[in-house]
Amino acid sequence: KLVGKGGEEVRLRRISGPTVEFLGEVADNELHKLYAQCRALIFPAEDEDFGIVVVEAMSHGLPVIAHRSGGVIEAVIDPSTSSGQAATGILFDELTVDSLISAIQQCNNVAINPTECMKQAQKFSKSRFQSEIKELVISNQ
Repeated sequence: KLVGKGGEEVRLRRISGPTVEFLGEVADNELHKLYAQCRALIFPAEDEDFGIVVVEAMSHGLPVIAHRSGGVIEAVIDPSTSSGQAATGILFDELTVDSLISAIQQCNNVAINPTECMKQAQKFSKSRFQSEIKELVISNQ
């Protein structure tokens, strides 16, 4: 299931098979239902500046399979680079079908705890951001 709109939609519709469903933009309550039905989020974007979708998926306890670039590398904890932290997804290095397939297979073989995904997502919460900004401003007065 693909959610959202983008410049690649026409091309993706052309090359996708019958098992791919394009949902377009969906309401928040529908998006929460979709996340509840997922096993993982696949995010094959290159050099995405932050990738709020990745954090949003992890906040629902989902592991993320994403290209190792951009802001995603700040949010997703890959088991190969985790430094002892619990993994929250799999990052792949090449934007190729083979690389993505390998990452999906690896995700199926790695124990990723939904609670750890949610904890990682909290590191990017609005309340934490507000608190740390407030602390920074106060400490620099």
